[in-house]
Amino acid sequence: MISDKLAALRRRAGMSQQEVAAVIGMSRQTIANWEAGQGAPALDKAAELARLYGVTIDDLVSDEVDVVSTGRGARARDLHVLRVFVGRTVRIACAGDDGLLEGAEVLDISGGWMRVSCIRKRPRLGSLKVERERVVRLIDIRDIEGIAAETEA
Repeated sequence: MISDKLAALRRRAGMSQQEVAAVIGMSRQTIANWEAGQGAPALDKAAELARLYGVTIDDLVSDEVDVVSTGRGARARDLHVLRVFVGRTVRIACAGDDGLLEGAEVLDISGGWMRVSCIRKRPRLGSLKVERERVVRLIDIRDIEGIAAETEA
């Protein structure tokens, strides 16, 4: 949901709701409402937020894109080291609740984010079965604790 993404991206940026509001010319209460799921930004404000947080507007609004960030202020990593994994299937150890992500294809690395395509599993409503869907995840580079290319069988 966009509300969850807005809160995660703001925390990652190390900004308060008041600071975001000042940058995009809105009230703090409006930012709080968006993050609480009580409304959503208009297209022009969504575009400003996407620029502010270093993501695309598609990343911000698409339900097929997850934002993975603990919001910790860890030191930045060298992006050129991680770029060798673009186009490869990898196993990623992440800080926080995500833990180990296996079978992720690295699509791009830029702006402090690693964009990967992976399978998201979630319980099917009213069933014991699990739905699997391919999604894109934006992983905060600072949250990557380890990465290894998966070997082909």
